[in-house]
Amino acid sequence: MEFERQLFEETMRNLESRVRDASRTQEIIQDLSVQVESEDGLISMTVGPPGRIRELRFDPRAKRLDLETLAERIMVMVNDASGILQEELSRQIQSLMPDFAADEIMADFRRMNAPPETR
Repeated sequence: MEFERQLFEETMRNLESRVRDASRTQEIIQDLSVQVESEDGLISMTVGPPGRIRELRFDPRAKRLDLETLAERIMVMVNDASGILQEELSRQIQSLMPDFAADEIMADFRRMNAPPETR
């Protein structure tokens, strides 16, 4: 009976530890962001999970760009930032939870966030 009680208590401690780790990981992921800048430095943005733009800034000289060029640069930056963010998310998850299948989770995340025509 004593062995079962010790085993139960150890199992509960392990479970509580994993829950704390998962909560800490979730907080880190929610706070994670990446900053990117256009090649010419006229546009900068901060992007957080799951690829949401948190901040977008324009240098006053960006007014000289035509709308098509501006839109293209923003799309490139969002795509670049999303890729960097996914890599950073995977790295953070792997460092915080080494036995967790971060690569599989990120592959699922990429599939879920892919355009419908590519799924």
